[in-house]
Formats: sequence, C-alpha cells, structure tokens
Amino acid sequence: MRHNFDIFEKFPDRSTLWRACVSGRYETQRRIQEFSEHSKNEFYAIDILVSERIPSPVKSVSRPAAKAASNG
Repeated sequence: MRHNFDIFEKFPDRSTLWRACVSGRYETQRRIQEFSEHSKNEFYAIDILVSERIPSPVKSVSRPAAKAASNG
C-alpha cells in the first residue's frame, strides 16, 4: 500500500506552508529534493495516518574555490 505524504516548507520564522500531497515514499523524497533545489528553506513530509516524517535532504555547504596562484 502506498502512503500519501503532505509536503511542507518551513521558513526561518518557524512558520510552515503546505506545498503538495504526494503518493509513495520514493516520489515524496524526489519531490522534497526538487523543492529543496529551488529554496534555502527546510522541507519535510508527514504521513498523518502513521505519523511518519520524512526530512529534507542534508544540503552540502558550498565553499569558494581556492585562489589560483599568480605566476609572477
């Protein structure tokens, strides 16, 4: 049986906004990843019937590239 998950966006002020209802765990994880690629906010999904929560994937911290040594 495929469960339905509601996906929410969590803002810095701790408010949340419903974004989608998705069927199946794999599709839910894919949609969370898709939402996360377009926002710095946290996303999570909840299956209310079984109280299961799927968190946002961990975002990697991008670091600036080292300066190239000047040939001088």
